Amino acid sequence: MIVRRIGALMNGTKAKLGLLAALLSIAGASEAKAIDPDHLRALPKSDGPLQVQIGFHVFDITDISEKDETIDFDGAIYLQWHDPRQAYDPADFGYSAEDFPSGDTSRSPPRLYQGEFAVKEVFQGWRPHIKFANAIGDRQTTYMAIVVWPDGTVVYADHFLAKAETPMNLRRFPFDRQSLELYLVPHWHQAHEVELVHADGMSGTWQQDSGIAEWEKLGLKLEEQAFEYVHRDGVKKVVSQLLVKLDVARRPGHVLFSIIFPLLILVSLTWIVFWLDEESVTDRVNISFIGILSVVAYYLVMQDSVPEIPYLTMVDAFILATFLILAATVVINIVVDKYNRSGRKAEGDRLDRICRWGFPLGYVFVTALIAFVFSMLG
Repeated sequence: MIVRRIGALMNGTKAKLGLLAALLSIAGASEAKAIDPDHLRALPKSDGPLQVQIGFHVFDITDISEKDETIDFDGAIYLQWHDPRQAYDPADFGYSAEDFPSGDTSRSPPRLYQGEFAVKEVFQGWRPHIKFANAIGDRQTTYMAIVVWPDGTVVYADHFLAKAETPMNLRRFPFDRQSLELYLVPHWHQAHEVELVHADGMSGTWQQDSGIAEWEKLGLKLEEQAFEYVHRDGVKKVVSQLLVKLDVARRPGHVLFSIIFPLLILVSLTWIVFWLDEESVTDRVNISFIGILSVVAYYLVMQDSVPEIPYLTMVDAFILATFLILAATVVINIVVDKYNRSGRKAEGDRLDRICRWGFPLGYVFVTALIAFVFSMLG
């Protein structure tokens, strides 16, 4: 019985080894000549750092959260480098050398690895591992592939869903523009080993009509830079980094029509107190206080959609100015009542007439001043 079980285990092991050998044979005859697979997985030797051309593509932005200062997006990373150890004879696959001139990547090569298993297990070679330095969790890869040309040129493609944390400047909210930043770095390799080089032809942006309706996509900017960080043992290290900036502009229509315009109408209605009889001071004060409470409610609604930032936004300043305007109507109501009680009704009437025009004009002036100041702040 024991002998039979051992024999069954050996047969199962042989079957698995045979399957793995069959998968490895897909890589072609040149890989069959490789004696040390671990050597192929090491960083290729080069004069200076290995230059890896990198491209970044954004297919869609699925969510932008001002509250958490995060972005969810669907994108792809494209990498290209040269590894002479991966060079092979196209004749092994039934092609001639003229079919694949050196440096020409316009034609699909015979060596192609598609899917996570083929890239990670079947492909015998080095590839850079690109990480988002400001990512929240690992990106969810939906597709990956590697192609190898006969001269040793290797291209890697990685399509994914990811979430990243990026600071936002909300001073001009809801008329703000954001430059959402992503930081791509090669894992395990410093700048003197691997250098990321941006390739324009490998990058792109999304369709204008795709994505969330609140934002308009303006463009994509990529910039190579060296980034220095302190390792946990206190040693400073420098890595090659690609900075990706996704430029977007907010469409303010939703905020204007659902919050700002109703608030303007509400404030305008409170100015009817200047047309009421002077004797009805209680009604005048009640109307003003109803307006103040409504402004406070609007402000609490706005606070739920923006992070706890240490500065005023344009909407904060506008609501604060509205609050002060409504508070001023309470003061005017009390002053008018004092005039009436002291027998100076004519002065109270004159103050009401001044406020009928002074408050709307003053409100327009203050609103325009806030818009000008915040537009200068950028």
